[in-house]
Amino acid sequence: MEGQIVKQVGEQTADWTVQVWDRLVDFALTKGPELLAACLIAAIGYMICRWIRRVIFNVLTQSSVESSAVTFITEIAYFFCLTVVAVMVLGTLGFSTTSLSAALGGIGLGIGLALKDKISNVASGIYILIFCPFRVGDYIDAGGYSGTVANIRIMYTELQTTGNQMIIVPNLNMTSSIITNYSYLDTRNVEMNIGVGYDTDLPSCLDLLRKVVTESPYVKNKETLPIYVKALADSSITIYIRAEVARSDYFTAMNALYITVKEALDGAGIDIPFPQVVVHQGK
Repeated sequence: MEGQIVKQVGEQTADWTVQVWDRLVDFALTKGPELLAACLIAAIGYMICRWIRRVIFNVLTQSSVESSAVTFITEIAYFFCLTVVAVMVLGTLGFSTTSLSAALGGIGLGIGLALKDKISNVASGIYILIFCPFRVGDYIDAGGYSGTVANIRIMYTELQTTGNQMIIVPNLNMTSSIITNYSYLDTRNVEMNIGVGYDTDLPSCLDLLRKVVTESPYVKNKETLPIYVKALADSSITIYIRAEVARSDYFTAMNALYITVKEALDGAGIDIPFPQVVVHQGK
């Protein structure tokens, strides 16, 4: 009895093995070429994706793109290429690439709408890091804020104000407004509007101010210093001076020039009037 049971089990196992083998052979004959092609596409596509990532990384590294953007851009391109390879593999295996592309497009659209502001900030960050309207260390005015650029992130820029405060400004705000980069050039202009009294001898005053300003060690444009009478204001005559100084010395030079000019005018007895109203009483 036991021998018959063992014999039946053995026969059933043999039949099952034959059936499995037949199915495997049939699958290999019908789907084998597709599987082989899919594997080849996946392997070759993976190597091409890695090569593309390496090329993009080398190109960005050798360019003026900030290092913080190199990795981000490289990985985005790499995963995009992998997605293309995955769609090709699934299409080779018989899956409908049209429906798959539509599904991926729908998912991408949903994600894009949900993260619209964040994606805009990322795009603005990439723009800043690639085209460099400002760099770390520059003193700028943008998005309604002024300060020294402490760091440029993908989604925001960190500004350190003269009051030693750290301001986090979204990159979209930076790129959607006018950017004034005070550190772009090597020099900056100290523009002075000085009011003197109407009884001032203007030619002598201009000569005095030119002498005082050009003697300053900070001034670079000594030979071409613009200095002239700018306006006849209500309470004074405005004299305009534009001194060119080194960018790093701007605040120190401005302070020194104003002090020197004030002392020179006081020493010459030239009045610096304040706004006033003269009242005439009728008889």
